[in-house]
This record gives sequence, C-alpha cells and structure tokens, in this order.
Amino acid sequence: MNSKKKSTLALAEAVAYFTKNNESVFVPFSDTDKYDLIVDRKGSLKRVQCKYTNYKEPSGAFIVDLTTFGGYREKTYHTKYKDGDFDFLFVFCGDQTKYLIPGERVLGKSHISIGVRSWKEFIIN
Repeated sequence: MNSKKKSTLALAEAVAYFTKNNESVFVPFSDTDKYDLIVDRKGSLKRVQCKYTNYKEPSGAFIVDLTTFGGYREKTYHTKYKDGDFDFLFVFCGDQTKYLIPGERVLGKSHISIGVRSWKEFIIN
C-alpha cells in the first residue's frame, strides 16, 4: 500500500471514529496543512493529524513517524511537528488498534513507538 492510501485509510478511520462518537468532522480541501481534519468536540474545534502505521520494532511496538517530508529535486527534508500544528494525533495501526494522543505529548519527537507497554492510556474504540 502506498503512502497516499495509508493516509486515506487513517483519515477514514478517524472520520468514522469521531462520527460514531457524535462529533462533527470537517475535512480541509487542501492537504497543505499540518492537520488532516477538524473535529467539533463539545463546541471546541480541534485539529487532528492522522497517521497509519504497520511498521514494527522487534519488541512488537508500532513505529509512528512524526515528521513531514518535502523537497525538490535532490534536496529533501524532514521536519518535526511543532506547537500549534495540531491538537490531537490519531493513529491507526495495522492490527486495527486506534490511538488518540494529545498533540503536546508528541511535539518535537521524530517518532514514537506504541502498542507494547507505552501509550496504552490513549487507546480508543
């Protein structure tokens, strides 16, 4: 599965999750923002970045890349997310597990490993 399909899958799972929880979801027309959707959570609009991962460490934890990738010709760059980019990180793993993590918990990190012992308090149904 290519990266566009992975991001579409994560976005679809996030929309389904928030809709099932009676929260309104808004999807931007462009994909140039640092967030993938906006959710109305009890009258407050929250920006959500969606990620899909199927990459595992030897421990069995899923690795979630937390950088944006860009570039032109031979020059490429990876940029870490910063304060104000999004309010929540929605992660959809290859084993169907979903996480909703507050953005401030992942700021400045290039990746996180989830699923074995860490981040369990953010698992959602």
